[in-house]
Amino acid sequence: MGKNFISYVKQDFNANFSIYWNRFSRLTIMLIISNFSLFFLTKLVIRERYFYTHISLGLLVIVHLALILPLGLVNRLWFYSLCLLLEPVSVYFFGASIWYWVVSNIQ
Repeated sequence: MGKNFISYVKQDFNANFSIYWNRFSRLTIMLIISNFSLFFLTKLVIRERYFYTHISLGLLVIVHLALILPLGLVNRLWFYSLCLLLEPVSVYFFGASIWYWVVSNIQ
């Protein structure tokens, strides 16, 4: 079961990696724009000295640079998986920033 599943995932990724990277790139760009518009344009980050937004944006920039730089690793499943693992970490920090923003505006 395990070897068949891994070979199926590798074959599917090799056949459709351009679709996966395209959608992943759109998600990353959307999160970067949301990060800027929610926190940097409202000056919450500068005024409150809150750094989770910087961490989230840094991880998103690393992922996006991995997407656009011609490293020759775009068709490798391990490289896609590595970038895909960084994305939820950045989304966690982005969500924590939103939570902090909501809580600090209530008080």
